Amino acid sequence: MSSDASKSGAHIVVESLERHGVKYVFGIPGAKIDKVFDTLKSSSIETVVCRHEQNAAFIAGGIGRLTGRAGVAIATSGPGVGNLTTGLATANSEGNPMVALGGSVATSQSLKQIHQTLQAVSVLHPVTKFSAEVSSPESIGEVMANAFRAAESDRPG
Repeated sequence: MSSDASKSGAHIVVESLERHGVKYVFGIPGAKIDKVFDTLKSSSIETVVCRHEQNAAFIAGGIGRLTGRAGVAIATSGPGVGNLTTGLATANSEGNPMVALGGSVATSQSLKQIHQTLQAVSVLHPVTKFSAEVSSPESIGEVMANAFRAAESDRPG
């Protein structure tokens, strides 16, 4: 695969994590984020599966606090992302650099009240420095760079 256009979104996410020097990710696999977890298997990043998304967020925040580099938590859509909220709020208020990735249902399905839908950007905006939804694989790299920049710059969070 020579260009980003020929790569899956999951591959672009994992390559972006590697470019940012991520050594560990913490989270729970689930239907809407499984492709990222599957792609992580063949990367240099160690995946630590946690018992609850909140634990993943607190561990990622702790990694950020200890290293000064953003810790990373990953969760599936809906309640998975919702369960990251307390850890994200804590990381932000304590100045611990952290990036969280959440799965999402297809845009065409998001308003149908099926699957595990959640307007994650709206929910997380008040407790994070940066919250964005990726609308296409082409924008993944830029959104990830912005997330890491926000997490690690000025007062971390």
